[in-house]
Amino acid sequence: MDKIINYINEGNYFIVTSHVNPDGDNIGSTLAMYYYLKSLDKDVYYVLDDDTPINLKFLLKDIEILSSEEFINLNIEQYNLIALDCGDLNRICIDKSIIENSKKLICIDHHASNDNYGDLNYVMPEESSTCELVYNLLKKINEDKNTQVIDQKIATALYTGVVTDTGKFSYSNTHPSTFEMAKELLILGAETNKVICEVYGNNPYNYYKLLGEALNTLDIINNKIAVITLTQDMLNRNNVSFKDTDGITPYCRDIENVEVGILVKEKSSNEIKISLRSKNYVDVSKVAKVFNGGGHVRAAGLTIFNETIENAIKMVVAETLKYI
Repeated sequence: MDKIINYINEGNYFIVTSHVNPDGDNIGSTLAMYYYLKSLDKDVYYVLDDDTPINLKFLLKDIEILSSEEFINLNIEQYNLIALDCGDLNRICIDKSIIENSKKLICIDHHASNDNYGDLNYVMPEESSTCELVYNLLKKINEDKNTQVIDQKIATALYTGVVTDTGKFSYSNTHPSTFEMAKELLILGAETNKVICEVYGNNPYNYYKLLGEALNTLDIINNKIAVITLTQDMLNRNNVSFKDTDGITPYCRDIENVEVGILVKEKSSNEIKISLRSKNYVDVSKVAKVFNGGGHVRAAGLTIFNETIENAIKMVVAETLKYI
């Protein structure tokens, strides 16, 4: 933390970014770092080559997110890159040339699969979220400077990340420190009711039509594995974007006797995204790793290319059964 703090203090130009398929911890941690760097009068650019899920757009109303092309066209040299919540160098959602040309790559992350790919790394797999790591970093800055650097905007962003990555404080990655962090963020003005309403209480009608169709695909295997499938036809028929379907994942896992939930999502004709969630004992990151994916013990993901949905399901289920 000290090395990262010192380097931030010395630098002038920064990019903040994260992984593909943005989620709450992705956006919350990146945005909190963006706001903090802005408070230091640094030149900061939020760069991400992906769209934001509809339920997280409220965080970014006043933020300009640049594409890689837009940033490259600015012709900025000697910049530093901070990658947040990205467990793999290849999942950083910007053009590779931006990564390669950065003066220093700083990695802040909590994925167990992270191999410390940065020049400076603050990687703590045991923490609830990357937002908790950013909170720890800012808290240390508070202590060093004897001043409060977490304002309401930062607190709200961090609260969003920790709430979503812990499943509203219900997952096994929720620790006493997580509740302490949430308490402090409440004291600092985090708009908690707004976060819950926007993230969980504003799904469009079409989302529930899609959810109904998705639940009709539910298949239970050996009473321990549940599979739900989303096809492109289902998404198009209900006019729901691929990026707005993560909320369906828990429905796979939250069934009596089921240990592993598998959500299979057809992103295109040759690309299938699979989300894995476990309840008690299966380390789904090991399953994901077999298919060049990654993640956490209880939550992981992978991508299968150039296979039918049926074959993709068979492959992942067969691997998962080894751990049941």
